[in-house]
Amino acid sequence: MLRSIFTSFCLVLLIVCFNSNSLLAQQDPTVLTKKGAQKMSVKNYKGAIQDYTEALELSPDDINLYVNRSLAKRETKNYIGAVEDLTFAIELDSLNANLFFSRAIVKGLMNDSKEAIVDYNQTIQLDPSIANIYFNRGIEYEHLKDYPAAINDYNKALSVNPKNGDVYFNRGVVKGLMNERDGAMQDYSKAILYNPKNSSAYFNRAVEKANYQDYNGAVSDYSSAILNSPNFASAYFNRGDIKAKLKNYQSALTDYNKAIQIDPAPYMYFSRAVLKTNLNDSKGALIDYDNVISLDPSIPNAYFNRGLAKMKLNNFAGAIPDFDNALVESQANADIYFNRAVAKRELKQNKEAIQDFDKAVTLQPKNADLYLNRGSLRAAMADTLIAIKDFTKAIESDPTNVSAYFNRGIQYDRLNKNVEAITDYNKALELNPRYANIYYNRGVIKGRMNDSKGALADYTTAIQLDPSLGNVYYNRAIERAKAKDYSNALLDYNKTLQYLPGTADIYFNRAITRGKLNMFQSALTDYDKAISLDKANADLYLNRGYVKVSLKNIAGSCKDFKQAAELGSTLAAAELANCK
Repeated sequence: MLRSIFTSFCLVLLIVCFNSNSLLAQQDPTVLTKKGAQKMSVKNYKGAIQDYTEALELSPDDINLYVNRSLAKRETKNYIGAVEDLTFAIELDSLNANLFFSRAIVKGLMNDSKEAIVDYNQTIQLDPSIANIYFNRGIEYEHLKDYPAAINDYNKALSVNPKNGDVYFNRGVVKGLMNERDGAMQDYSKAILYNPKNSSAYFNRAVEKANYQDYNGAVSDYSSAILNSPNFASAYFNRGDIKAKLKNYQSALTDYNKAIQIDPAPYMYFSRAVLKTNLNDSKGALIDYDNVISLDPSIPNAYFNRGLAKMKLNNFAGAIPDFDNALVESQANADIYFNRAVAKRELKQNKEAIQDFDKAVTLQPKNADLYLNRGSLRAAMADTLIAIKDFTKAIESDPTNVSAYFNRGIQYDRLNKNVEAITDYNKALELNPRYANIYYNRGVIKGRMNDSKGALADYTTAIQLDPSLGNVYYNRAIERAKAKDYSNALLDYNKTLQYLPGTADIYFNRAITRGKLNMFQSALTDYDKAISLDKANADLYLNRGYVKVSLKNIAGSCKDFKQAAELGSTLAAAELANCK
């Protein structure tokens, strides 16, 4: 978030040496006055106040002494004392505009804008030519949020001095507050024209450019602000925000780092944490969120985002307390309940996860993703019928939700509701015709329904979309073998083993296919591998025995038939009769 500096320049201070109508008959007040002035010059304000006080005891009607002591008191932030001294001076000379002007300045420093304006009004009545009177009064109107009056005074100040960059800057600030963006931009440009070193003018103009989505122009102005003020933390921070918006993440990170080095504010750590998340630096993001919470745990979403960072690091147990804290701040936030549910699901706390999903659904009953995730958990818990209801609610909330149709199709498949499953898969593919796994699932059901042609077509499409799906090659090989297309079936079994770890079933089926192609020696190798993975499978020994018969290895075949018979194969027992 861009952070604007809308701070007007300090009041222009007028230090005046007033002429006194009284003649100093004694030397001591003069000496004390000079001593006070010397101490003022070296910023020994307390010493100066003491000297002026002693001088006033000798010359109680000297206006200059009251004025000078008020200046010393003002420097020590004794504004009440400074106003008292100027009030005494005004009682001695009520027609002196400079006295009212000086008292107005002090009242402004006391944040008493209303009384400051009263004094500025009196000053203007007595002498409207005093430099910066309208500028200073405009600042007080700005503090009171009387923006039209402030603009009016800034206009008057510019009529006196049309090249005063400070006035243009302040008027630009007020126009910005009044949402007069174009006018604000023009005033900041004028301020820069007459004072190219005005870092705040560059900064505020950058903010306005960003509001107009002129991001390159904003970056340029932030850079100028930094050039003039190398320790301008907010300029580095805002420039980093713009770069992040432009997806120039590494450069944005450099700016955030510099801003934090200058001013380690919690909101800066927060934004850097978000950026690190975009850079997949979850550990770095977690450290920054720790800093945010250490400095200001009330920062919105600090606990929530830290919980998310922990989730990305698979620290689900650590994420849950953060989500708990986030819910203290925002009990009606469905996202927090949702993510806590996901963390609990990963920890196998399924009952508690369902409760959090329930709460999230109550808060956002039209959120399809909530039903989808709750349904997925229920499916994992084998609560198939309830899972179907959740997927149906997801579809009602979002009829274009591909995952909802896909997952509901899987549940129908589990219930052997082939027609309903295929209907859902068809709809999912209508919405996303490039979803390889859906073609695969639909192909499985078609194969089960003896639609071998349809199954082969779906498997082929799935492979075209994702050639790395080993299961699809395996199922297509089975369908091709059913169709006695043994050569292509063998190719698919070979592909299967490229993508999947070899299982006994894969080697068994490839061995059968090789046998059909009279590749008996290769088939024997596959049976050997299958048996090494599943030594208790009678069919493997039986079929290997048949291959050995084809290879004229009668003794070996009889040994296999014997082993198969011992494992319960009646066919093998019959073959043993031929083994004499």
